[in-house]
Amino acid sequence: MSCYIKKVSTVSPIGDLGDNLNLNSFAANTFNAVEPDYKEVIVNANLRRRMNRMLKMGTYAAMKCLADTDVDMMLTATSLGSISDTEKMLDTIYTSGETLGNPTAFIQSTFNTLAGNIAQLKSTHIPNITFVNRGDTVANALRYAQVKLSGDADNILYVSSDEKTELSESVLRKFNLSASGEYGEGSTAMILSSEKTGALAEIVYSKCGVDVQTALAELHISTAEVEILDYKRWCGEYATASAFGVALAARMLGFCMFDGKTHVAIEHRYGHEISVVVLRKS
Repeated sequence: MSCYIKKVSTVSPIGDLGDNLNLNSFAANTFNAVEPDYKEVIVNANLRRRMNRMLKMGTYAAMKCLADTDVDMMLTATSLGSISDTEKMLDTIYTSGETLGNPTAFIQSTFNTLAGNIAQLKSTHIPNITFVNRGDTVANALRYAQVKLSGDADNILYVSSDEKTELSESVLRKFNLSASGEYGEGSTAMILSSEKTGALAEIVYSKCGVDVQTALAELHISTAEVEILDYKRWCGEYATASAFGVALAARMLGFCMFDGKTHVAIEHRYGHEISVVVLRKS
């Protein structure tokens, strides 16, 4: 199954990987996403005002990738959806005594709102699927992309987005989902294609429930050929952080930054879940 990464864009603690790859200047204390000027791609002020941060980040990254590209399908991925609007909705229900309230927060908090916003801005009717599988979300979505690109799709937009709030971060800390204790946020968009020409890297493996050693054994690759990327030191911990790792690995492979190694492994541990994505230099 051929699945090539043609283009990436991110809203992350180190900015947009599609524009810049200056990792040496990064020094994070909070792992908050560096938010761009959303007016560049979300021109409608009313639409922009209604969007929460999760939607703005995801829409921005997606529209940057789609600037000069047509796709056959859209895959969106999120673990918590818009947690800020979920909190707002639940707070309104509680404070109003469960009476009828403004439905905007509920509408904006649903998991597939991101796909709807992108489709609206691009005026497209392509098929779209939203993946919501906690820490396995990214690996499942990329695996599905591999399958579709070996069949009836030529180009696919993948975009993941998760935000953090003060409340959500405090809850995540209680569950101790991060080994480092540093929780992040961000959005990653990629154009995935069955065509190799002009690709940054190829996704050769995407699987849940395995560690790096198992993945390499299944691929018959020695550890000497593989860079295991420590990507979370640039983005922090969140359920869809591995998408940032994939985008970062693709860009670094494009710049030959791994001392001759041809493969990069992105392992994601989130709570009790584990997944691995392996890229190969194209």
